[in-house]
Amino acid sequence: MPKYTKKTRAAARSATSKTTTKAGADEDMSADDGVSVCSNISDATSIYDDVEGGAVAANDIILSSDNLEEKLDTAIEGLRNKDLKSRESALKTLQILFSQKYLPEQIANRSENLTEQLIACLKKGNESEGKLAAMVTSIFLIQLGEPNDELFQELRDALLPILRDETKSASLRTSYAQAIGFVCFIASEDISSTVELMKSLEVIFSKSFLLGDGSVPIVTRNLQELHTAALASWCLLLSTMPNNHAHDLIRTYAPEKIPGLIESNDADLRNQAGETIAVLYEIAREINSVFAEPPESLLITLDKKATESVKYKGKKEKRVQRATFREIYNSFTEGTSPELKIKFAKEVLEITSWTGRLYYNGFSSLLGTGMNVHLKENGFLRSVFNLDDLEAEDGQKAKGNRFERQQANKAAFKSRTQALKKIRANKATRTQQEE
Repeated sequence: MPKYTKKTRAAARSATSKTTTKAGADEDMSADDGVSVCSNISDATSIYDDVEGGAVAANDIILSSDNLEEKLDTAIEGLRNKDLKSRESALKTLQILFSQKYLPEQIANRSENLTEQLIACLKKGNESEGKLAAMVTSIFLIQLGEPNDELFQELRDALLPILRDETKSASLRTSYAQAIGFVCFIASEDISSTVELMKSLEVIFSKSFLLGDGSVPIVTRNLQELHTAALASWCLLLSTMPNNHAHDLIRTYAPEKIPGLIESNDADLRNQAGETIAVLYEIAREINSVFAEPPESLLITLDKKATESVKYKGKKEKRVQRATFREIYNSFTEGTSPELKIKFAKEVLEITSWTGRLYYNGFSSLLGTGMNVHLKENGFLRSVFNLDDLEAEDGQKAKGNRFERQQANKAAFKSRTQALKKIRANKATRTQQEE
């Protein structure tokens, strides 16, 4: 079993999580009015909704353990097929297998061959095949769940040229923007590589920044989707930054640049900008940045978006926007945080931070209904959400009352954060010395 030390920087900023029995969970739920509770993630909106393979039900192929390795080998071999439809079919099979099953050993034993074939699919630049390959690549990395800078560089070199190529379709580039964020988040240990990728992503979404006269730029719907995806990946990578890098990014983007995106005429980009702002300031408070408090102008804008009512916007769009920005506004004015509880098997994941919600929304959009399987079995994903070690949890007998568990979680979370700040600082120091 690999050691899940890859994203300790991110884990320190993730959800304050705990594991309880269902009985204990039900007792807690009844005491928590106003806390969102999910028994599955069927309501999650997939970032790959427009990919045909993402909508394929798991029962379309047999997911039993019988001949599982044979199915895997057949699908990987299918990626070599010269026929486009055959390759797409193989990619859809891999997407379902990888998302619905946790197969660390089987995939690790085939990772070299699979990487080679996925890169070939990504480089072809065909829209339908490329979008499927981008999705499978992301879930492939979730299955591996450990840092591998060489693998990151290979995949980055396949994704980034097409992401930057303005002659390619915006839809394909959107899928690559989403995938490259997850690939870097999981596989890259090099801070400088992450920073460079964030710059490339910023080049993309900066085209939706307000113009010099304060007006909103005219951007097509397809490009707005690309900008939203690039911003989401940028925010994901921001959460992994050491304190000094995080401080510089907050100073540069929090006051005006990201807040300007709230004025976009695209609902998804507005909401993503709002949630990015929430993550920025959450990290700023964690590292005691001088930019930890938002300016009054930002609070006014957030309040406006939380109460906005205009005729040309649809009811659902207005409802989602109001709920999103009301929650963000309250987090600044009342000190509240997102509260979400996810039941899976005999455990409960509690999310009580914007960063934790960022992670949950991102991974659940990739894994779909398989999210619960991975939360239960995937050591990497459990480490991201600070879930207890499974073996330790199985042996736990006395759980204490709800208040005691919360206090213990907070103390452990604080201890992890302090220790991991030193790790991030040491990584940054080594990088500077090497340069």
